[in-house]
Amino acid sequence: MAKKHQAWIHVGMPGAGDVIESALAHHHAALVELGVASVAQTTAESFRAAVEMTRSHKDWGLKRTDVEGQWSRLVRRAERARADLVFSQPLLATATPEQVALLVDALAAHRVHVVVTTGLDDEAATVARWSAACRKPERMHVLETDGLEPGEVWKAFGALVGFGTASLRLDEVRHAAAAFQSLPDALREVERLARRNASLEVRLEELDRKRRKLKRKLGQVA
Repeated sequence: MAKKHQAWIHVGMPGAGDVIESALAHHHAALVELGVASVAQTTAESFRAAVEMTRSHKDWGLKRTDVEGQWSRLVRRAERARADLVFSQPLLATATPEQVALLVDALAAHRVHVVVTTGLDDEAATVARWSAACRKPERMHVLETDGLEPGEVWKAFGALVGFGTASLRLDEVRHAAAAFQSLPDALREVERLARRNASLEVRLEELDRKRRKLKRKLGQVA
């Protein structure tokens, strides 16, 4: 009988471990060369899959059809690499036991490991809900991230899964912000960013005005 591949599901608490989702997506091609296939190739894919599995599409202003079938499609695509699978999305920390079982059902051909990274919230309830997905206690992992930099968290996660991160740098990785647990939280962040962008636009307009004024002065001197 062929040896089962492993599937590593990171459902870490919002915090330092958020970098894992972005890093997996950014380095998905290089990871295959190391024997690991990232289920999601972009953070948008992982977000939609997590929204589908947690049945939270309405909370995000989405329709069920916007995310339906996302998880199974991503798993089938990743399985073509015939490698160990890995997936990360902080929203999965809120999954119910029924939702956990449904997600793991698509990974029946794999030995499932669950990794919970510590963060902004207490992880005890999340560990309890996800433990059943592992079948064996040694496949449930809690990675302490207190005081660690993103690069250190990424390195520790790679060591746990079984790949080195020396060539998988974070320089160009777009670090994920802490996951929002509700649409109102996300809207507040959007509003904050909108205000920041408006402020930047005002500053750019002022700089452009000064540039044009200086150009006219230089033209008069010439």
